[in-house]
Amino acid sequence: MKKLLVTGFEPFGGDRINPTQVIINALKEEKFEDTQMFLEVLPVAFKNADESLKELIDRIKPDYAVLLGLAGGRSGISIERVAINIMDARIPDNENYQPKDEPIRKDGPSAYFSTLPVREILFELRSKGIPTVISNSAGLYVCNEVMYLSLYYSDKFGYPVKTGFIHVPYFPEQVVQKFSDSGQNLPSMSFDLQLRAIKLIIEKTLEMQ
Repeated sequence: MKKLLVTGFEPFGGDRINPTQVIINALKEEKFEDTQMFLEVLPVAFKNADESLKELIDRIKPDYAVLLGLAGGRSGISIERVAINIMDARIPDNENYQPKDEPIRKDGPSAYFSTLPVREILFELRSKGIPTVISNSAGLYVCNEVMYLSLYYSDKFGYPVKTGFIHVPYFPEQVVQKFSDSGQNLPSMSFDLQLRAIKLIIEKTLEMQ
């Protein structure tokens, strides 16, 4: 039986909810054939996220890890292609830590590429009418850190065998009082569409050999 780890994050930056936490809770009701799924909400804290992820990977030894995060301001699903070895936080994390120009791992390479089927996921979601792009920047916050670390652990220890990161937008109810520079509400995507996208991503990932 395949082992799949899916992670999201707690709210941060003044938001009361994080769409990925809601998605993780919804996935508890889902089943995927011949797959044991492990679900976890990570802290938005550079040091604790590292510890939490390492504990999960050591304990589960997942075949696959699909890591989720919020990218407020993006208009669709973003399949992250690359994680870089740097922490440079625009805002403090939930423990009030704000690293600047710090490496994630001193013994790690400058960057890692996702080992999920990035292009196949793009085609699958677009074919189902879900706005989706391949992103070449996971940012410099905790999302990038967690993506980098999952690929670092895969490289150094063999688990997860395949791993990558997906960014999702705000929910509509989150942007009612959030405005862009042009005075328009920030982009958003409904919970139902986000959940459908993540399920399709999981299904496409589980097809990998």
